[in-house]
Amino acid sequence: MISVEVYDVKYIILLMAGAYLLGNISPAYLLAKKQKNVDIRDVGSGNAGTTNALRFMGKKAALFVFLVDFFKGILASYIGYRLGGLDMGYLCGISVIIGHVFPVLLKFKGGKGVATSIGAMIVLEPIMVLISVAVGVLFIAKFRYVSLGAIVGIMMFPAQMVFHGETGISMVISVLLWLFILYTHRTNISRLMCGEERKLGEKL
Repeated sequence: MISVEVYDVKYIILLMAGAYLLGNISPAYLLAKKQKNVDIRDVGSGNAGTTNALRFMGKKAALFVFLVDFFKGILASYIGYRLGGLDMGYLCGISVIIGHVFPVLLKFKGGKGVATSIGAMIVLEPIMVLISVAVGVLFIAKFRYVSLGAIVGIMMFPAQMVFHGETGISMVISVLLWLFILYTHRTNISRLMCGEERKLGEKL
């Protein structure tokens, strides 16, 4: 295993910066530009993510977008974990998510971070993430709102941390992640409360 001194600030910054830049890769943006010569952030929900890709470009495009966003989360956390242990894995995980949501290469307007969050955290806490995803999918299947499933599913992550008595950076980042997902879904929450949120399968 390659290792670095995790307490060396230079290495921490370098790894987190690399993870952030990895998060800047936006398959939804690139695919919409290639297929339709359109900025996906100018259509539908204005989000460069899986759900908007599904509505605008179809199932195959949405699957591609999800997988790329998911695996870039995995890659960032895995590299951080291998090079600096669990805490570094969490730091790289949150960095790639921030890079996805606020990409400097796309003027800080990206996706909402759900697929990337799942990928980033599944490397570090696979059982907790699988439970969270299962709960989220159940909510989507029941109510047909992707945003509701995402919010509830992500909420299950810190809830499980509390249940298992986790402390330290893992607990802090899990709570921050949930708050971050709430922030990225603030317009969805508003539409849900007003009964205006689109259900899964509805076209633009």
